Amino acid sequence: MNNNKNQISDNESEEHVRLIAQAQLRLHAYILALVGRPSDAEDLLQETNVILWRKRHTFQPGTNFYAWAFKIAQLQVLANRSKQHRSKVQFDADLLNQIADIANEESKHYDQRADALLTCLKKLPEEQRLLITRRYQPDVAVHSLAAEMGKTANAVSESLRRIREALRLCIERTLASEVRS
Repeated sequence: MNNNKNQISDNESEEHVRLIAQAQLRLHAYILALVGRPSDAEDLLQETNVILWRKRHTFQPGTNFYAWAFKIAQLQVLANRSKQHRSKVQFDADLLNQIADIANEESKHYDQRADALLTCLKKLPEEQRLLITRRYQPDVAVHSLAAEMGKTANAVSESLRRIREALRLCIERTLASEVRS
């Protein structure tokens, strides 16, 4: 009986780790929207992850994990803000709450936009798809792409701008068509 209880606890812990891992990009974007500095966002994300793990038993399975995690992240940002009174840039608490609400609402559309992006990437001609995916690999800069392609950095930048614009328009059309459906 005790072994069965441990197994359930282990399964719940594994599920919680999976939820935390899946939430990393969205949590980082959310925290970054609140604090504005990438280095602060990274630190706060790590602190938030620790709290998410420590408070895992307070999460109710079947409820909205993102809402719970975002609230914890928001509280971490507020706690950090109160610690850093000496900072030159301070947001009013009401403004911070408004930003948090907007970021939370926007994050709800993250999965839809990510799916639309994947669909739109598949619609690109192969050469454009390879260029845009290559550009966003770690440590790949425009100038190195230009050298590989035998083009100027300006020409590659312009190609990337056009591809991004085509993707933006495609994503907007895809999301609009989903709303109408």
